[in-house]
Amino acid sequence: MSFPPSTVPLFVYGSLRPGMELWPAISAHVVESRAATVRGRLHWHAGGEWPLLLLDVDGHGGAGMVRGELVWLTPGDEVNRVIVDEELLYGYDARWLPVTTDAGETEALVLVWNRRDEVGPEIAGGDYAAAVAERSGAGQSGG
Repeated sequence: MSFPPSTVPLFVYGSLRPGMELWPAISAHVVESRAATVRGRLHWHAGGEWPLLLLDVDGHGGAGMVRGELVWLTPGDEVNRVIVDEELLYGYDARWLPVTTDAGETEALVLVWNRRDEVGPEIAGGDYAAAVAERSGAGQSGG
């Protein structure tokens, strides 16, 4: 007999990252969090509001790196609702992929964009949080 895991590792790179729009929806369920990267390319959605993580045609990340956080979540209805209602229904696909942290490599659930439509420009540096900060700072004058 096997028991379900006590936590689920999830790589977050966009609105689910700490400090971003959907973080409050999962933060109470986060047991641990650490900076991480995954192979892939990060693009803006065609509307320019959220990121899309793309893998190569063969389903691998390729040479690019996407920056984010690896969070370990306690499973439950609230977490399921966020992942299903806010991510999977919008068109993301859940995949188990290798994720790298300062402690090494581990497999984690990663929400990837599995289509070639609605893809906007690439996010420089593969870091959504930095791109959002740059956008908000671009409208401010110095001095």
